[in-house]
Amino acid sequence: MLGGPPHPTLRDLWTEEDEEDVRAFLSAVTEDDLLRALSAVEGTPAPVRIEDAAQLEAWAAVAARRLTVLPTTGPFALSRLLRGLLVDELGLKGDADDYSTTRNCCLHQVLARRKGMPILLSCVWMVVGRRAGIPVEGIGMPGHFLVRVGGAAGVHVDTFAGGQELSREGCRSLHDRIAGTKSRWSDDFLRPSPIDQVLERVLNNLAATTREENDAAGSYRVATFLAALRPLSPERTLQKAMTAAAVGVTEEAASVFADVIERFPDSPEAERASQGLDSLASGTTVN
Repeated sequence: MLGGPPHPTLRDLWTEEDEEDVRAFLSAVTEDDLLRALSAVEGTPAPVRIEDAAQLEAWAAVAARRLTVLPTTGPFALSRLLRGLLVDELGLKGDADDYSTTRNCCLHQVLARRKGMPILLSCVWMVVGRRAGIPVEGIGMPGHFLVRVGGAAGVHVDTFAGGQELSREGCRSLHDRIAGTKSRWSDDFLRPSPIDQVLERVLNNLAATTREENDAAGSYRVATFLAALRPLSPERTLQKAMTAAAVGVTEEAASVFADVIERFPDSPEAERASQGLDSLASGTTVN
């Protein structure tokens, strides 16, 4: 075809339903509602969201019943309770065969396939555990996401590796194997991650997978959610503009570039936004 395929319009990439998803996402972040926030990111239809919530609630109810007859409620026992349910019975596991795929970053698809990335599996552990009355926190260690079960003195668990428990030294060894020389160990890596940090990491993973899969709509969606999550970040707003330019939505890109310049006039991002506007005006590639 002469001239190649037409560029998408903003209407192709973004609808009122998408805008409603962002509003629901931000509301969920404020209310510390991880389940609702992840559903909004994925954009699953309301009936599917209801089914997913009911499924997680049912799993949590099983865990809660077992908790009442647990001989001891120490962190190790709590971890084994969740592992017995989520891994041994329900089959939740890491997808090592097709790791870097968007479906491993989306809650509904992880629940349906019982496979996913470490952070999404950890989110399932957090949602189920908390609803069952078991403290489960996300641990955003560089390179690999874990959970901590049982509170401040709890046990660290690698949900991707079938719920394997890790000592502090085990966490450090895992980090060193993954990060190599890129990152020096710090005990701060084992601090619990608040909901906004968990979701930012989910979105960063989605940004990588949608880009790899040449998913223009997905890339723009992720960039928009990241900019909404971090409204005071010139970097995230610039990223949205750059993504819009990359997928060919030039009017939206120009608008967001201008927003960066207006709101963050003294930032390095404002200079890059100005260069982006010049590139759009001249018809050259924005980079």
